[in-house]
Amino acid sequence: MDADKNQNILEKQLKTLGQKIRIDILKKLKHAHTPLSFSKLQKEIFGNDLTSINLSFHLNTLKKSDLILSSDNGYSITFLGEQIIEKILSIEQILNRQNKALMIRTSKYSKEVFDINKIEEYLVKEGELERYLARQVAHEVEERLSKTNIEYMTAPLMREYTNAILLENGLEEVRHKLTRLGTPPFEVFKLFNSNNVKITPEKFIKKLGSDVSEQFLLLNLLPKNLADLYLSGEIALLHLNYWGLRPLSLYINTKTIINYLFSIDSNIPQRDKNTTGYTHFIINFIDLLQRLKQFYSEDLILGNFNNELISYLELPKIRSANFNFFISQISQFNTFINNGKSHLSLEFNYNEKTKEQFSNQIHNDINFLNSLDMQSKDRIKPFLIFEGSKIFTSDLGNGFIKNLIKGSNKNSLIFYNKDFSNLINSSLIQIPDPNEDKIILDKILINLHMISVEANQNDDLFFDLLQKKLISVFELFNFKEKLVQQKLNSLQQWDSIVTQIFNRNKSKAFENSVKSISFFGLNQAILNHCGIELDRTENSEEFALKILVLMKKIINEKNETKNDTFILSSPHRDSYLRDSWYNGIVPHTQDINEYSARLIRTASNLSLSKKIILFKKFQKIIDGGCLFIEKKANDMSFQKFLKTLLQSEIGTISLRDCAF
Repeated sequence: MDADKNQNILEKQLKTLGQKIRIDILKKLKHAHTPLSFSKLQKEIFGNDLTSINLSFHLNTLKKSDLILSSDNGYSITFLGEQIIEKILSIEQILNRQNKALMIRTSKYSKEVFDINKIEEYLVKEGELERYLARQVAHEVEERLSKTNIEYMTAPLMREYTNAILLENGLEEVRHKLTRLGTPPFEVFKLFNSNNVKITPEKFIKKLGSDVSEQFLLLNLLPKNLADLYLSGEIALLHLNYWGLRPLSLYINTKTIINYLFSIDSNIPQRDKNTTGYTHFIINFIDLLQRLKQFYSEDLILGNFNNELISYLELPKIRSANFNFFISQISQFNTFINNGKSHLSLEFNYNEKTKEQFSNQIHNDINFLNSLDMQSKDRIKPFLIFEGSKIFTSDLGNGFIKNLIKGSNKNSLIFYNKDFSNLINSSLIQIPDPNEDKIILDKILINLHMISVEANQNDDLFFDLLQKKLISVFELFNFKEKLVQQKLNSLQQWDSIVTQIFNRNKSKAFENSVKSISFFGLNQAILNHCGIELDRTENSEEFALKILVLMKKIINEKNETKNDTFILSSPHRDSYLRDSWYNGIVPHTQDINEYSARLIRTASNLSLSKKIILFKKFQKIIDGGCLFIEKKANDMSFQKFLKTLLQSEIGTISLRDCAF
């Protein structure tokens, strides 16, 4: 009797399921997280099609067969209904494979038959989705594919189906984890078909790899709230492709490198006057610089370069072949990176020298720089940093400066006064102690203009938003340190460099590293917030100074409470900020220089003396590297201009806008 009864039940259920719409109802209810209302169910099945099918009739039939049930909240599937629809889906899959084997082109460039189990495993493993939810999504993917006429599909298309279903079911975080990295084909085609002669095959590959590295950082390594700060333009991160892989810069006193080379290679005799000894030394010196490249993204700063290396080699005395070889190697340094930016900074220091020593050093340096200029044509030259207090005060030094700023080096020259500002690198980051080798972890810039837009001329809101941005920047530095430490700790060469050059254990490599916080859009922020530029009224000037004072105060509190090493630094030079970070904040039709590195506008009508007074107010707040950029007035001699700058006690000066 039981067998007959079961047979009758089976026949009844098969009859109930004999219409496609009822199977569709069961599928929708199976994949629903909550009961579905009548209207919701109708829309899920029919969409916007005003069908004449009586949905109520089919729902009542399914209820009578105990396959679904209804409540005040809507319709849901029963345990029996769920078990039966599972079997139906299995039968559909068998029939699909029998009649139309759906082929998948995988990301491994092979073809294989579609397998629902692989989607489920993919969701569990990569999306960290619970097994039962992964199974539901996989079945939904299979169901939708069964309704298409696709016989051959790609893995990206399969992911699109999967991602759409995840979004429909409110599983956005899972979809975020599954986002694939890569450059859109349209952009790749543009790059591939470009007539730009600078895009070599190597650059083509590097560009695609950089794009993937940037996407990996923003989609997978950084928390979404921090990544969004960059994507929205609220902060600027430098060298995004290397951000989680390398520190920004290394500062090494040249004497440290020379002593290191002596210690690891006994074939380099100290102060050797033999041609072979010089050649061997130069080869080892350049080789070390090349090996250091993989451990920074901005620049390697060689402190006291002229006193240690140029003096050591006695360039005027060594044979021309060695001299030319050394210059050629230095001039080619940036070609290996070849991104239009100098990644080597050289410091020239003239302190504590007699008049005769100073004269000899100037002649040696002129010889070096002129030769470097000749061999560096069509190449990116090293960034040049001069301790200027002595060369500004002598006739010989004035002639040297004129020669420098007339040449092609002008835009890469920085003069600093050790009494008022310590050594800086090409990103205008202060090196607190030029006698101590340092790792510069990073420089992160806050967009003050965007804060002013959001604050809408409310002072309290402006400072509240600024404080929140600073807290986020502190978080970003924590992430950067962890990511870079994790990546570099596995490299044996990094261990050697940290222990032998920076004299510390690799686990503590970034202790006391320089962490630079900066800003951009200051003038635009003041104009937007106060209605007039900071150099035109006392109120605007006062508000600008308040901004920097608050930043400095919060940074100092962070250093005191956490024993940390954050500094407030000057913005980048205009061209570098423009080239390194664009992100669509300024329309292409608008001049990007509205986000200038200048603290005082180019168009300011202040006299030179008043500009200096205003600038020194900023200099007191910013931790060194506060760059004064100014061209001499037409009625002022060059000597008078230099004397005015020297007597002003300005810490860091650029003469890039000066002309004769």
